Amino acid sequence: MSLRYDVFSGESITNEQLKACSTLFNTNYGVWAQNAPSPLKPGTHVKNSPAKLLKDYLTDADNSVLVTCTLDGELVGHACATKWKYQSGYVGWVAQLVVDRKERRRYIATSMLQMLKRHRWFEGVIVMGIASSHPASCNALCKLFNGDTKNVDLGFILEHAQAVLDCSTIEYLRTAELRGAFKGIPGGSYLAYTSFYVDHAEPKEILRTYVAKGRWAFGELLDGHEFLVLLSVPGVAES
Repeated sequence: MSLRYDVFSGESITNEQLKACSTLFNTNYGVWAQNAPSPLKPGTHVKNSPAKLLKDYLTDADNSVLVTCTLDGELVGHACATKWKYQSGYVGWVAQLVVDRKERRRYIATSMLQMLKRHRWFEGVIVMGIASSHPASCNALCKLFNGDTKNVDLGFILEHAQAVLDCSTIEYLRTAELRGAFKGIPGGSYLAYTSFYVDHAEPKEILRTYVAKGRWAFGELLDGHEFLVLLSVPGVAES
């Protein structure tokens, strides 16, 4: 059994693909936390409809792509990515990253993001970013340029975070509130408050392993928050 990776430009993404991605997300992403606000129901699966995927994560068809990973024809992973104008180029953003629970620890997330670099979508991208509560997703992005979640240019993130969010084409990012280290709090986490109250039991368990191995630079994870990670594309990003 072999894994197959494909990249689809926004205009070529089909309804069938969106439905498959919605199903994968709805059954593998996570559940709402106990303190999730009404009308969300704690303990139930976080869900996205095909229409919501298209509207919220593949906002601009001309600048968005869908990366898929299939195993013998069955979808086991997908990544939604979009980009928007920033300084002399673009911010490339990983808007959603999902892997089937049964197929994790096979570097599928890392491999899907690596596909972005080989696609014409990547042309002009000077910053790559992600907002995620899951350390493994942050790690997959950090490995895009042979880095990791410890040796990260935190100064670059502090310098560009607010401006990157302000010009985002993704609505919830434009309204997100930067907190922790972004507010000058000594030892603060690199967090954005997005009001996304997904249960953090699994992410915190994974986070403890990163911290124990000295492989984590972004601090603690708080309820309703996501880690905000930005990377300068080697050789092209401006300050």
